[in-house]
Amino acid sequence: MLPLFLLLLAADPAAWWTRYNDPELNRIIDKALAQNLDLQIATQRIAEARTLTTTSRARLSPEINALSSANRLRGGFAQNIIRVPNPSGQQQGGSFVSPFDTGLLQSGLDMKWELDLFGGNRAARRAAGADLLAEQELRADLAVTISAEAARFYFELRGIDERLAITRRNLDAQRELLRLTEVRFHSGLATSLDVERQSALLSTTEATVPALEAERSVHLNRLAVLTNDQSLQSSPASNSLAAPSLAADLPSELLKRRPDVRAAEARLSAATDRLKQARTDLYPKISLNGLMGRQGTSLTGLSLGAGNFFNLGPQIQLPIFNSGRIQANIAQNHARLQQARLTYLKELLIAFEEAANALSSYKLQRERETRLAAATRSAANSLTLTNDLERAGLSDGLAVLDTQRTLLDSEYQQSAARTAVLLESVALFKALAGGWPD
Repeated sequence: MLPLFLLLLAADPAAWWTRYNDPELNRIIDKALAQNLDLQIATQRIAEARTLTTTSRARLSPEINALSSANRLRGGFAQNIIRVPNPSGQQQGGSFVSPFDTGLLQSGLDMKWELDLFGGNRAARRAAGADLLAEQELRADLAVTISAEAARFYFELRGIDERLAITRRNLDAQRELLRLTEVRFHSGLATSLDVERQSALLSTTEATVPALEAERSVHLNRLAVLTNDQSLQSSPASNSLAAPSLAADLPSELLKRRPDVRAAEARLSAATDRLKQARTDLYPKISLNGLMGRQGTSLTGLSLGAGNFFNLGPQIQLPIFNSGRIQANIAQNHARLQQARLTYLKELLIAFEEAANALSSYKLQRERETRLAAATRSAANSLTLTNDLERAGLSDGLAVLDTQRTLLDSEYQQSAARTAVLLESVALFKALAGGWPD
């Protein structure tokens, strides 16, 4: 079996729908991926997650803030502000120690940097990065789902168009058969029961046309929602649709490419790092704090005076008593880690189940379509033989029309089976996230 990276190269999921060789299908899916509102919402979730990674990364760097203030205070020695004597020795406004009102202007920088000695902030950064990866994978999974939905409704729309055409041909044959039955009745060669049976069959077939047209309208409206284009119209298919060929075996490695599985794996990684971050709350937190600037009682003193000040030193914070808050947070993150691990295992099981079911259904539908194709060929041969008998005078036109109706019924069933094969191939593409075992 090929290595995983070779499998990924051999089955690029970027545009799996192009393998059906239908330009109209390509146009609809490209429009859906470009304009679908759910995908636009998912893109904004990615933008939100990216900002959170920036926030968590910023906690590893120093934080510096500019400070400035203007106050009016009554001060003295307690505020480190005293009156300075004038050159003649006379004090300005009283003694050094008596209270007085003055203005105080300050300007400077405030710095704080937490030293990530035990890796708590680094774990938070990795968790945020894993969350971002999970959001990206979820958007990729949504893109696979939307492209598969667009393909499914498109194929069903094509199947409805084909069955409508067959039904209308069948109606023409049944009307002609009813006309001949009435002629035979008036000639005494048929009974009124024959006429009523043929008339009931014609009415039943006519009743299927409105139902098919209503179903077609529903599918076209759904495609309009998926593509965010209410004026969407679907032109006829340029060629006959056919599903790609399939290998006998399904490489299990292809399931690992599913975005929902990779998203669950990213969530598991994020939960692991958040548990590490929670455990670091048990250890001391050391940070460097600094403050520097100038102060003065006037703008001139602020710019030219001697009022420099600074403060620099470490701060250590050690938890002593918190009523079990830290331990509860650790237990909570541990439970979330177990949930993420079980979710990842569940996603793997679902991936295997969906792929196995899609593969089995695809093979069975292809077998059914093959047998119905053989039945259609037999009905076509029967019509040829009936025409030969009629030209030889050994049969009447009634038998020819009845055989033609049988052929049209067989074509109708084969068309439905061919549509089912296409739908199962889409389900298999979706289960393998666009991969295909060639």
